[in-house]
Amino acid sequence: MEDRRRSWLRHWHSVIDAEVGADPSFDFGAAYDDPYGDFRMHFLTWDLSEDALHRCFDVLPLGRQMADRAIEMRSLYRGNALKLSDDAAVDLFQAGLDAYCQFSDDPELRKPIRVRQVTSDDLNSATANTDRVAVLLEDVDWQIPAENGEAGSFLRETLYRLAHSYDVVDHIEWPLVGDTQSAEPDRPFALLAITGIYFPLLDEDGPVLFVITDNTG
Repeated sequence: MEDRRRSWLRHWHSVIDAEVGADPSFDFGAAYDDPYGDFRMHFLTWDLSEDALHRCFDVLPLGRQMADRAIEMRSLYRGNALKLSDDAAVDLFQAGLDAYCQFSDDPELRKPIRVRQVTSDDLNSATANTDRVAVLLEDVDWQIPAENGEAGSFLRETLYRLAHSYDVVDHIEWPLVGDTQSAEPDRPFALLAITGIYFPLLDEDGPVLFVITDNTG
């Protein structure tokens, strides 16, 4: 009997084959052995129809919920549909911090948000000594089923390719971790991330929102 990840991977690529055609050069064994190198899954996934995406995700635990989130994020990201003012971005950041407080009592979450404006060229150097806010939840014992943890690991690199943001990944994978009927701690961060303008992070002084000043969107 195949292990779960091999079975999921075979199913995922069968959907891609049905949608875009089989690739005779594709090496399934290599993709299984090196998940980070499976660029066929990472990139072709996001050109699939919504129906095909649902078929890909349906094989996973809570796959339907994750697929719905992925489809929404893709639509917002590619459609450049989310427009925010700086004040609205700060409010969204604060909402995310408040939601995280339900899972962590870290005092960093209660510090005031600072806003820093930077150019896109300066972003990497400006954020060199920062972390995602999600780092504060790394020690939480989520007590999730082993299959959910495997699904999260299986999806993570492909989900990152959707919008090049692990905050988006965390939002899509939240059904694997928490109660989707209550707190949604990652959604505000995902919404900020897909703008390509606002970057909510933590530095040694607490929450800081980096705002790209030269994004033509």
